[in-house]
Amino acid sequence: MISIVNIKTSRIKNRVNLVFSDKNYLPFFIDDIVRLSLVKNQELNLEVMEKIKFLSLLYLGKEYALRQVAISPKTEKVLFYKLKNFLKRTTHKFNLLSGTNIDLVARQIIDELKNKKFLDESDFVDYFIKKNKSKSIVQIKYLLQQQGVDVSKFKISSTNEVETIKNFLIKKKFDQNLLSDYNYKNKLYASLFRKGFSVSTIKTAIDEYLSLQ
Repeated sequence: MISIVNIKTSRIKNRVNLVFSDKNYLPFFIDDIVRLSLVKNQELNLEVMEKIKFLSLLYLGKEYALRQVAISPKTEKVLFYKLKNFLKRTTHKFNLLSGTNIDLVARQIIDELKNKKFLDESDFVDYFIKKNKSKSIVQIKYLLQQQGVDVSKFKISSTNEVETIKNFLIKKKFDQNLLSDYNYKNKLYASLFRKGFSVSTIKTAIDEYLSLQ
């Protein structure tokens, strides 16, 4: 039967490391030590050991998820995918965690974050649009759908697609002579059209850009 040989303090706030008789260790949330009444030299039956494994992975996963949403807004779909990958890596890092139900841990973390309003789709949509302001509405909506967003629930409109294209042309320093070339201009039209901009919007933007030359 495995036992706890040491409960070591960690440099990370509110964390301890449980050291076991088989020389493995697990990071653990300090409050869970009290909840499970864990003490040094305690022998652990299978049921308690499974609880320890689950809570350790839950704690590590929750810390990771909170760091992710602190970096930038996330959708449930994106965070769930990233979280599962993190949990898989963690179970490989800590041998004792192998066999722990990763899906159950990830689902519990996601549900808790949703209940605490840390996964707000509106915040994510606003963040995503600002981050991708150089893209067309069509592209933005497509990419949002890939992130798991139901775009029909949001009013997504371009601030000014003409300005977006003009800024692109200015940044790339397109020469007036090149834009006067029929074949080159058609290639540019095709390129912008594939990005989701309408032909009329492209024409207006190029005309306005040329008037600035």
